[in-house]
Amino acid sequence: MRHITLLLLITCLSACSGQAVFPDPPPRAGSYQLDPPADAPLARITGRLTAAHRGLSGVYPVTSAQNALAVRLAAIRSARSSIDIQYFIFRRDETGLLLTRELIEAANRGVRIRFLLDDFTTGDADRVLALLDLHPNIQIRLFNPFPHKGPRALELLADFPRLHRRMHNKSLTADNRVSFIGGRNLSNQYFGIDKTITFGDLDLLAIGPVVSDISRQFDLYWNSRYSFPVSSVIDYRPTLAQQQDFVDELNSNAQQLLASDYGRSLERSPVIRTLSDDDGLWYWGKTLAVYDPPDKITLAPPEAGRYAERDLLWRINAAKQQLIIISPYVLPGPYYLGQLIAAAQRGVEVHILTASLSSSDMVLVHGAYRKYRKPLLEAGIHLYEMSNARKYKLDNWREGSRSLLHAKAFAVDKQTLYVGSLNLDPRSIYLNTELGLLIESPQLTGKVAENFIENIPHHAYRLELRNGSIYWHREDGEVLTRDPGASLLQRLGSRIGSWLPIEHLL
Repeated sequence: MRHITLLLLITCLSACSGQAVFPDPPPRAGSYQLDPPADAPLARITGRLTAAHRGLSGVYPVTSAQNALAVRLAAIRSARSSIDIQYFIFRRDETGLLLTRELIEAANRGVRIRFLLDDFTTGDADRVLALLDLHPNIQIRLFNPFPHKGPRALELLADFPRLHRRMHNKSLTADNRVSFIGGRNLSNQYFGIDKTITFGDLDLLAIGPVVSDISRQFDLYWNSRYSFPVSSVIDYRPTLAQQQDFVDELNSNAQQLLASDYGRSLERSPVIRTLSDDDGLWYWGKTLAVYDPPDKITLAPPEAGRYAERDLLWRINAAKQQLIIISPYVLPGPYYLGQLIAAAQRGVEVHILTASLSSSDMVLVHGAYRKYRKPLLEAGIHLYEMSNARKYKLDNWREGSRSLLHAKAFAVDKQTLYVGSLNLDPRSIYLNTELGLLIESPQLTGKVAENFIENIPHHAYRLELRNGSIYWHREDGEVLTRDPGASLLQRLGSRIGSWLPIEHLL
């Protein structure tokens, strides 16, 4: 959770967090995953692809922002039975409106749609959600909702112990046969459309047995006491004229976006056809859906951290040869800092990629990270900070957007790969709920490790500790003595962040 209002408020609230009290939802009917008809497109395609890989799941990494939207659209358009959507952020922008239109068209052909959204950043999307919920085949629920009675910041102040605990999970599952898991949210910034920011991110497209595990995870959250029907939270009852205006807005947005160079490229994307035809393009292995239970938001640290430790972090601690960590926020705390240093001391080659100050969307968080740089470098850990130079112009419809790191991935000993929503920070480990995939695949993990080592110099600064000072090495050989590319305001914000006693909430 990275929201500027939260960071300003928690400075005042960090010393006065009381016991959270969670309200009970109104009566709701339970619902669960659905299997599609045997002749449904996704059932036929995934059945053919998985036939020679019994008991294994297939994953395909989606790094391109444009392809990430193209494959989501294809999955929604192919669905015949159900679509389950679970996200932290959904915006009323070109991407959000296009996906909304596609969901309505799917619902019109009889597809059941369940959309579970964390309520921290609903913002101007609240009326979109209320309008969607009017469709008989679409159900919308909000996780751990705000009262929606007054200004959001004041509501957070009034009930901080409850409202700062969020669902950070991100998934989209079509017909219980195909799932998307990763770091991307549903807004322009994650699909190369935003005018100012493009988040560099990573999804895994998954098929096989793990998809049912992801669906069970969704059912657990959907039916939990923390998920409220949107109609019980947002008091908006649109008139028929307002509903028609909304339909007109959806159609106009789709026409404009799909007629653009970006949109035409979406429709021509070869990824869908190629992946549907060749199982050799997928990476196969035992795959685990790693997730926190929704009740985690009621637990206090360190008890709440046992879920991440159980399935993922113990593998990091047990690395024997190589450990690669990609996380936009690196706040390991004393325990995991000690584990990383211990790994380096026993001969593990440890690489960490995180955001530079100039490529961070949260400078106060970067301020808390500053103190970890020296001990990591002193231990011989390879530390890199992402440049904000935009490298993939074909992924961006808008010119001039700034590139920021948002992917979360852990590669262990060229054997095990995690991709999901978890950052290496206290908020992910102890406060929010998270979701990711853990795949045992030497082929995929080895390729990720190889590509990382080969390409990192072209996209990130390499940090060096020399005589007690930190130096940043650029690709062209230039050595810088302070955070490269950062503005005066960013430097000031980072310095302030290093002073505030709020790291346990970040």
